[in-house]
Amino acid sequence: MKLAMPVWNDSLSTVLDFADCLLIVDYESGTIHGRSVVDLAGTTMAERVARLRELGIRVLLCGAVSRPLDRMIRAAGIEIIPFLRGRADDVLDAYLSGHLLEPGFMLPGCPRGYGPGRGMGRRKRGDFSGPGRNKKGWNI
Repeated sequence: MKLAMPVWNDSLSTVLDFADCLLIVDYESGTIHGRSVVDLAGTTMAERVARLRELGIRVLLCGAVSRPLDRMIRAAGIEIIPFLRGRADDVLDAYLSGHLLEPGFMLPGCPRGYGPGRGMGRRKRGDFSGPGRNKKGWNI
C-alpha cells in the first residue's frame, strides 16, 4: 500500500495546498518497502489530486488543507488524515504503529477526536466549548 505526506525539509508541511514536495512511502503490514519524493511545485489542486491517483496513493497524511482540496482528495477515493504536524519520520512511525492521533502530532487548536463530522466549523451557535469538545473535555 502507498501513503503520501507533504514534506518540507524533514517535517510535515504545514499546509497541503502550498506544499512543493510529497514523500511517498510503500509499505505492507507496518514494514516500509520503499520511499521516494515527488515534486509538486507549480501544480493546481486538480493536478495534485490526479498525481496522487497516478501514484496509487491510498492514504494521505497532512497538516492543514483547504476544504476544496480535501473534498477533491476524498472524491478520488483517497483517505486523508489532516491536521497533523511533526517530523516526517515521527509521523510515519506513529501512523504505522497506530499512535498517530496522540496530541503531540495534532496541529494546535485541532480536536483530538478528529473524524467525519468533527473539526472546525462544526459547532452550533452559542456553543462555546470549542470544536471537538463537550463539557467534560475532548470527544474521543
